[in-house]
Amino acid sequence: MSDEEWVAEGKLDKYVEKLRNAPLICPDLCTKLFEGVVSTGVHCWGPSSTIPHPAEEFSAHDMDEDHCTQMETDAPHASDESSGRSKHHEGQGNSKRVRRNTFDDDLREVGKEIVNVAKMLVESERLNREKEDDVDACMEKLEKMEWGEGDPRYDTALLLFGESADLRKVWLRLKTSSCESWVRNTGRKSHMYTKGEIIAFLLLSWYWLMLARKRKRGIERIRDNDSALTGHAYTQDLLHGSSTQCHEMMRVSREAFVLLCNHFKQRNWLQASRTISAEEKMAMFLHIIGHNERFRVVKRRFQHSTQTVHQCFHEVLVAMMSFAKEIIVPTSSDGTTNISERHQRLKNIFSGAIGALDGTLVHAVLPANQQPCFRGRGKGECYQNVLGICDFDMIFTYVWAGWEGIAHDSRVLKEIASNPTFGFRFPPPGKYYLCDAAYTNTRGFLAPYRNTRYWLADFRRRRALTKEERFNHAHAQLRNVIERAYGVLKARFPILKQMAPYPFPVQRDVVIACFAVHNFIRKYNIQDELFMDFEETTMATPNVQGEGSEGIEWGSEGVEYTTTLRNQIANQLFSSASS
Repeated sequence: MSDEEWVAEGKLDKYVEKLRNAPLICPDLCTKLFEGVVSTGVHCWGPSSTIPHPAEEFSAHDMDEDHCTQMETDAPHASDESSGRSKHHEGQGNSKRVRRNTFDDDLREVGKEIVNVAKMLVESERLNREKEDDVDACMEKLEKMEWGEGDPRYDTALLLFGESADLRKVWLRLKTSSCESWVRNTGRKSHMYTKGEIIAFLLLSWYWLMLARKRKRGIERIRDNDSALTGHAYTQDLLHGSSTQCHEMMRVSREAFVLLCNHFKQRNWLQASRTISAEEKMAMFLHIIGHNERFRVVKRRFQHSTQTVHQCFHEVLVAMMSFAKEIIVPTSSDGTTNISERHQRLKNIFSGAIGALDGTLVHAVLPANQQPCFRGRGKGECYQNVLGICDFDMIFTYVWAGWEGIAHDSRVLKEIASNPTFGFRFPPPGKYYLCDAAYTNTRGFLAPYRNTRYWLADFRRRRALTKEERFNHAHAQLRNVIERAYGVLKARFPILKQMAPYPFPVQRDVVIACFAVHNFIRKYNIQDELFMDFEETTMATPNVQGEGSEGIEWGSEGVEYTTTLRNQIANQLFSSASS
């Protein structure tokens, strides 16, 4: 940290200065414990970024369940029996793949040999044609034998001349008295196959192998997607059935689903293919993120192959990134409806508040060598740290996903706000985001008093007494909007609580896609059961446009300014409660 940051932290905690100058205890042990456990945010990205969305290389790995099991978190308490069973299944899968490839490999080898033999025959024929002098000499000697053209000896000699150059050389070197016996003996031993017959035999052999391969595939490949209800029919049933069924299966209402599909088609982000409509592609995608289902389960429901489901999922996911850039932006709503008297009073006191800021942990699945950086709070599970800002209508105005789970919320905010390519919108002068005590209380970010009751549950049994407690209680009531927004988001998309084992960039994009769908439902004022369950009141959002991040003040001046503002609000709350 800089000197100004150390001074600012020292005013908040008296032990900071001692920690600053104290030597590190057990440096060797610390090196062993924390070596390699450093959060870098190398995979992070957000829709507000000026950097283009990183291109993803999709492969069959993230649709193969065998690959998925290798990505699972290695639990230290896993039994040897379960690991042995997994190895047994993996071995069975490998043996099936070996058996499946054996016949194809043999067929390719046979094909190569046939091609080589054909090339040799063609080359031999070319060489024989170049040696026409030998043939002419053989014919002259044959004419001297005075065998007629109808004589079997004459016909056999001609066949021997055409069979190979070696036989012609032998014929030329023989004495005339030995020619007759040589023709009879050699003709009897030779099969007399022509080169054309040999090539025809090889081609017939190749054709027979191809037929055998086709017949083998026809026997092994049995159509398993044989349900009478096709994916198109199922999608149409959701569109024309009850709204409850649509909400239960796709986690969005029928109205939201239709509007979402039409929006994607109008923007040319998603188009129908030859056999699959855009609505069916979107339905498959929402099924996966809404119920955390694997591709092998979705293929049964929509009657498509696993590869087709995989392609449709990634096609919609790529389109969702363009959609997120459009839908996750700072809002400029100035409505004042449906605000309770209590929240209206608090809103007037916190007149500079334009939204709430907080981080949340989303479950992640990574290879064993990458897990230490992602192990966050809890039971040793892996998480990615997601920073979100929402207005008082539960609409997210900024999202940044992909940070490692061990990264502290305040560090994530500083890294994002200090990088101009990340597109962070800093509040205008006199405005601020409400954030919890994990963040620095500085200009643009109003945090509660530390070492004082803050969470709403802390005030259920005993009301706020001091001015600090009254401020924290009012602050928590307003800032609670982002907690409810996260609650709606994770209740709608269970995949955020138990992520599927995709490559990590895909996991990050899935999180951003969930935020985009959340904003779409809220911005278009679509009636939704989940928002009704989590919504206490509909808060107004001031007409505020964000600025760049150049004005962020992490030093003592910004801390003093916000501390003075916080004390003024606390005094106002305390005096209004006393009167």
